[in-house]
Amino acid sequence: MASINTIRDTAVAIYKQTPHAVLMAHGKPGMGKSDMTLQVAESLGIPEDRVLRVHVNNHDVVDFTGVPSIVDGETIFNPTQMFHQFREGTGPAFIVFEEAAQSSQQMQTWLAGFVLDRCTTEYKLDPQVRIMCTGNRVEDKAGAKALLSHLNDRMFHFDVDDSLDDWCEWAMNNGVEHLGIAFLRLRPQLLNDFDPARRSNPTQRSWTAVFKEIPTTLDTNSYFEAVKGRVGEGAAAEWVAARDLMSKMPSVDVIRLQPEKTEVPDEPAVKYAVATALSMTTEPESFDRDMIYVGRMPKEFQMVYVTDALRLNPKLQSTKPFIDWAIANKDIFMGGN
Repeated sequence: MASINTIRDTAVAIYKQTPHAVLMAHGKPGMGKSDMTLQVAESLGIPEDRVLRVHVNNHDVVDFTGVPSIVDGETIFNPTQMFHQFREGTGPAFIVFEEAAQSSQQMQTWLAGFVLDRCTTEYKLDPQVRIMCTGNRVEDKAGAKALLSHLNDRMFHFDVDDSLDDWCEWAMNNGVEHLGIAFLRLRPQLLNDFDPARRSNPTQRSWTAVFKEIPTTLDTNSYFEAVKGRVGEGAAAEWVAARDLMSKMPSVDVIRLQPEKTEVPDEPAVKYAVATALSMTTEPESFDRDMIYVGRMPKEFQMVYVTDALRLNPKLQSTKPFIDWAIANKDIFMGGN
């Protein structure tokens, strides 16, 4: 199994060398497969208006082959616009077939021919059009079924594994609040705790909805009910309790004004919140003060801060505070070499 970022980077490398290759990502619902395909397209320099995401199971085969009509006694298939826009001569594009494993045998048969021949009855795809598929697993009980063997044989298959670091990287760049990121650092087991027997599950998708879509101004009871409706009662109780605790963290501004004197919290949840809040807001001019404060925390929280800060600001690697810290902590940062 591979993390989302590993699959993304591997896909980009394969598509750059072999545009006609077809990749498929398999994984539990809510793991970020769809977002990953968009990242692949972006990394390939393909503009949004040249990216098509098709939910295969929402269509009939005729939608893809074209509607037949009789012209001068011959049957002509009138191609649909969704693929016609990617015909030969139109340039690079990216087609994503979502939920491929949920589709019917007839649809899978069509898909197998399409990804192999890269054409419909009326036209060929441009050589620079890339194709990728996603799907859930049979055991997820999301309607997925085993793919036809000849379709399987025409694709690279990747099984998506949970990766807290990959999700945190995505979350920091997509407006997720620092307390939410800190909570999942504290409780990584809840990142993708999917059980098809439950109606609501804690997954990357559902946590993102909790952190971005539920108003924080709701009273505690209403907020809890909303969270429960997205991630389930147990995960909701843990998050609401941790959120209340983490909200008592010292102000980032106070920390940076007095990094030597500001109190370091005792609770691990609050330490995660502080380290995450600092890393998401650090700049070169505040990095040295952050490092003074973070240096007073246990090493695991120093590592959280430094890793996230460098991910957001790679140039910090050349600063003296980081170099000094890396040398002093080479046992954890560089494996003791």
